[in-house]
Amino acid sequence: MPRPRLIAFAAVTAAVAVGTAVYFSQRPAPTPATVAPATTAPTAQSRSVTVTASPEEIFRRAFWRHPAAGDRIVHADRHEWVDDGHVQRWQWFLEVRPDPSLLHALRDPDTFGLVSAAPSSAVAQPLSPPSWFPSAAQRRGYEVLRSPAGGLTVYYRAADNVLFATDTGRGFAAPVVAVSR
Repeated sequence: MPRPRLIAFAAVTAAVAVGTAVYFSQRPAPTPATVAPATTAPTAQSRSVTVTASPEEIFRRAFWRHPAAGDRIVHADRHEWVDDGHVQRWQWFLEVRPDPSLLHALRDPDTFGLVSAAPSSAVAQPLSPPSWFPSAAQRRGYEVLRSPAGGLTVYYRAADNVLFATDTGRGFAAPVVAVSR
């Protein structure tokens, strides 16, 4: 390569590198997601209940993904029963106008392991559901998907594209054996 072409190539490469560095250094830093603070209230058994009302955080924990652009979270509640600083039990409730991709993921047995349940089958009524969560009588006509092991249960009504979901489980206790370092 003749010397003038080599100098021109080096100058263009340097200009592109400097321009790229300036561009990326002046972009604003991403803002962290805003999470509503959890509220804690003592209960009669010296346990406290923490209620989380951040819809996106509850959705993310429930479905292991962020809401898609087409998912509209209508209501969301998560309760955690804490004893001695350790979560003993948790339960969440969601009402969502789902995006088709969420419905596809929930119906895919390889994603969540949910199976179709007959609407008339005995599905346990969740403990202490919020007032907006439908009762068993109100859920007639819904498609029901649930985990064979219990826990995660999804109710979907296609007529108005509304999905209710709930799950409950045990928390995280202190280790039985102290771990030394």
